[in-house]
Amino acid sequence: MLKRNLQLIALSTTLALAAGCSSTPKTNATDMGMNLPSWVTNPTVESGLAASSCVAASNSFSMDKTQAATMARTELAAQLDARVSSLQEQYAQTVSSASASTTNTDFSTATTQFVNQALQGSKVTKVDYAQMGQQKNVCALVTVSEDNAKRLFERVINSAPTKLSPEDETLLYLNFLKSENQL
Repeated sequence: MLKRNLQLIALSTTLALAAGCSSTPKTNATDMGMNLPSWVTNPTVESGLAASSCVAASNSFSMDKTQAATMARTELAAQLDARVSSLQEQYAQTVSSASASTTNTDFSTATTQFVNQALQGSKVTKVDYAQMGQQKNVCALVTVSEDNAKRLFERVINSAPTKLSPEDETLLYLNFLKSENQL
């Protein structure tokens, strides 16, 4: 009797889970009638940073490409800003001295220029059409190379009021690279 009750409970649980899974809304772009390159939904590069954006296609591919690239660069700028802010917080925690807090404002101000310089080194690496419902779109992938990301990190750290040990710098750099905030 106990064995039969356990089997009924297991069967009921399995059926409930199966029913729940079949009623979940569609979240896969293909299932929703969208034909998107994988780099649009998951903008990544082997080494470096990436962002993508799409705009409604018009009769001017060049204009659409420029607009999509500009929007992707804006997204990339937001990622870089978030990474630099995170880096500054981690730096402050690592240093945490009273004298460092008075010069941190200068440290924060200088980094905006460094982010802009990193964006100047960004490149449009992919452009393609994508179908989203009935709308044709032009999508662009913009990347910052690992070298440019490392230069950004070095500029930020070099502008810091207090120098860190090589071990602390390495740890901050690894966190800077992986913190894709995974925005």
